[in-house]
Amino acid sequence: MPINTSLQSQARFNIRALYLYSFFWMFLMIMPVLVPFFLEQAMTMQQIFLLQVCFGLTVLVLEVPSGYLSDLWGRKKTLLLGALFNGLGYTWLSISSSHLDFFIFEILVGIGLSLASGTDLALLYAWSKETDTSREAGSRVIANRQMASVFAESLASLVGAALVLWSFQTVLWAQALVSWLPLLIALQLQEAPYEKLTASHQDNLRLVFKHLFVDDHLLRLIFINLTLWSLSTFVAVWTFQKYWQESSIPLAWFGLLWAIYNLVVGLVGNYVSRLEQRWGAYPLLYTLSLLPILGFIGMALLPGLWGVFIGLSFQISRGLTQVLLREAFNWRVPDSFRATANSINSLFFRLGFTLLGPLMGWMIDAWSLRTALGLMGLGFALMFVVVMLPMVRRLKQTEYGQAD
Repeated sequence: MPINTSLQSQARFNIRALYLYSFFWMFLMIMPVLVPFFLEQAMTMQQIFLLQVCFGLTVLVLEVPSGYLSDLWGRKKTLLLGALFNGLGYTWLSISSSHLDFFIFEILVGIGLSLASGTDLALLYAWSKETDTSREAGSRVIANRQMASVFAESLASLVGAALVLWSFQTVLWAQALVSWLPLLIALQLQEAPYEKLTASHQDNLRLVFKHLFVDDHLLRLIFINLTLWSLSTFVAVWTFQKYWQESSIPLAWFGLLWAIYNLVVGLVGNYVSRLEQRWGAYPLLYTLSLLPILGFIGMALLPGLWGVFIGLSFQISRGLTQVLLREAFNWRVPDSFRATANSINSLFFRLGFTLLGPLMGWMIDAWSLRTALGLMGLGFALMFVVVMLPMVRRLKQTEYGQAD
């Protein structure tokens, strides 16, 4: 079969453009100082977690409709609309002055993320299949996308830490300007060829849910574990800055710490494929699920810099999870509804944070950060037994990585 060099050239261009889209989407200069910023605005930790719940609920409500819209309407158009709301959100934050303004900001960026989440990955995965149909290729583009995101987070953290020396407002203005770059990049993207859903909306959604939760037991377990262990590291992320404050680490160091933490995610993600080839999937699965448990309990028990070091265990887990489990999930989902499937996964993730986020914030305010961390660690230890071990048993039964 002759190679379509024109299509391959388009694929390479769009893959690079999508890496840039992810880079500037995650160039979040405000992130390493966001919790101190909100605390300066007279917010409690519980209120800060509630802000994130507002964001999560927005994404939760719109996640599946936006993913389905992407599969029907087109991935490029959906990414354009998402980038528009993202730019509006950070521009609004730069002129915000009240708690209500902060909730509006979370809603705007939540709409933007719901549109982009799953859509960029579906488009990236579709274009990657035009150059290489192997599983290694899929794993590689997911790892590269993650590296682009975390490198952006790391570099932005250093920039944000420098700008905050002037003021929080300086960081907000700079963030507002950068937030419009994904829109400019999305204008250059092209739609990848893919088979669109053609049945009625009801039949389409029934097909997706049946494939995810009924037909394939292993896929269902991968879905649950991807959601759970992503959630474990995300809950921890929103405690890092509070933990650093209580450890008497100067605010000026937050940007450097945030950069190091995020670089670890990207570096680990880039090695996942090689590690899996060398050691197999099982050691990596045990590692990605046990590390968050170690992180929660270690930060609860160890003081100061030791706890900061232990916090890296969450980032190692995140790097493994977002490549190993996400690639395994996308490999088993047809291209025709991949954006919808990723959006459903994100929906369950956001729903989980809607429950765990306020609980974590309440425990911190009512008891202490260390108590909350310890209890969360015990909870995820239970989840290791309930959801990870059954998936490993299922993988061994189906000879995961060979039967496929």
